[in-house]
Amino acid sequence: MTLPTTLNGLLIEVLGYLAAAASVFVYVSNTMIPLRIAAILANALFAAYFFLKGLYPLFALNAFLVPVNIVRLRQIRRLVQDIRAAASEDFDFEWLRPYMRPIKLSEGFVLHRIGDLSEEAYLLVHGEIHLREPDVTLKPGTLFGEMGMFTNENRRTATAVAATDVELLCVRYDDLLQLAAQTPQFGFYLMRLMVQRMQHNVELARARKG
Repeated sequence: MTLPTTLNGLLIEVLGYLAAAASVFVYVSNTMIPLRIAAILANALFAAYFFLKGLYPLFALNAFLVPVNIVRLRQIRRLVQDIRAAASEDFDFEWLRPYMRPIKLSEGFVLHRIGDLSEEAYLLVHGEIHLREPDVTLKPGTLFGEMGMFTNENRRTATAVAATDVELLCVRYDDLLQLAAQTPQFGFYLMRLMVQRMQHNVELARARKG
């Protein structure tokens, strides 16, 4: 049993309107995952619509875009999972080594003083660094010195002194910002690290007042 021609044509047009509605949502969506889901739906509906209309080049285009958007959706979801993992675990800095240069300091050496112009961040590989103003000692595996990127005139917020003989890896801010832009997990780690340090500084200030 086949549908009457008029009803069949009406269903095809409804399919086209649904595809158009999904396409509109693609353009008004503010976040990537809903956008990709809407794009997959819109492409699938348009593919069916153009096939039934006999517009085979447009059918082929939308049929091709369906798997493309599915792949992009999977990539975005994987990125979100990686960022969540970066929020819950220590960040692996090994991949940063090619972009950094090594520095060795003797015990008592002042790496920088509060108010100094800052252009670099550091990764502590061996030894300990003491930050005088917040009165904290940094252990190996700690990234520090990044706060100067976000202060007025790029000034240091603490005095850093080698509490022991120290080995550091140094990276310039320009390279650090580029790496953060290219690697969202690392950018998220930097953001989380700075928030944690600001919270810690606030807690120290409250403790001193108390």
